[in-house]
Amino acid sequence: MSRTTGRKSRRPSQQESVPILSAAYLKNAKSKKDIISRLSAITNALESDPELDPSDAPGLASLSTLLVQPDSFLHHKDSDVRLHTLLACMELFYVYAPEPPWDEEEILDIFRVMVRMLGNLGHTLESSGSGVDGGGTSGNSAETSCGENSNNYEHYFRILELLSEVKIGVVLVELVRSTPTDLDPSAEDELRQEALEILCDLIRTIITCVHVDHPPEVAAHAEVAVAACIEEFDGSVPVQVLDEILVFVGAGPIQWVTNPAAVRAAAAVALAKKKRQPPPFPQSEMPPAQIQQTNPQYLVAAKIIRRTEDK
Repeated sequence: MSRTTGRKSRRPSQQESVPILSAAYLKNAKSKKDIISRLSAITNALESDPELDPSDAPGLASLSTLLVQPDSFLHHKDSDVRLHTLLACMELFYVYAPEPPWDEEEILDIFRVMVRMLGNLGHTLESSGSGVDGGGTSGNSAETSCGENSNNYEHYFRILELLSEVKIGVVLVELVRSTPTDLDPSAEDELRQEALEILCDLIRTIITCVHVDHPPEVAAHAEVAVAACIEEFDGSVPVQVLDEILVFVGAGPIQWVTNPAAVRAAAAVALAKKKRQPPPFPQSEMPPAQIQQTNPQYLVAAKIIRRTEDK
């Protein structure tokens, strides 16, 4: 796992005497909205200081522990709280690189939440000024193929961006390749297998989340994030991991998708029928139900194969 310096400069305004980068700051939250606001402030504070040394923030260790405690913020019943907790944890991976501040089980818990949250990227698109996902001609296809506009797109994208820039997935690879010596052999095998399963889920999710209407940065980050995991194995890549990538290659460069025009036409026909009006156009002029388009997941998987072919 590596650290980079190309990070945004956003510093939160501190409104109380308790340091933002501390467990006490988060514990002082009075409501769900306040929790999310404080988690955002923590994330922004971490993101705005690329040279932060954990030893210079005495409350950082206790904050890291609090975020992942059972029945705490990472496991909160509200999905937005879990999302913002994950974003803070992603920044902490960067700050503490190459050694995360959590034990193996806590790391696996973070990756489980990461996989679930990242999966949402495949159903959202970058917001445009019109209030509809995507822009230009891609806006129509987004109505049926990629869901409605989401205020969380930038957060889902940030997860992928950090997986690419900081190579956080390498942490899972390290758990697959080696385990702590204080565990008995059966526990070591179980931990290694669990890490491998989550790594496969992560790779599958990273590639799956790439959508044809996404900006090119999404595919680029997906390629780098997965390639970093493959390269970390250094020539001994598990078959399960390779299979996850080859499935997308086997799907081919072209895919059939629902035709947005057909959806709109069917809706117009149904509305006319409901109003007891004649159909807006003859059945013979109905658009085809499906159309062909480029398979972006194939393109990403193929690039990963080429990028790591010597591994």
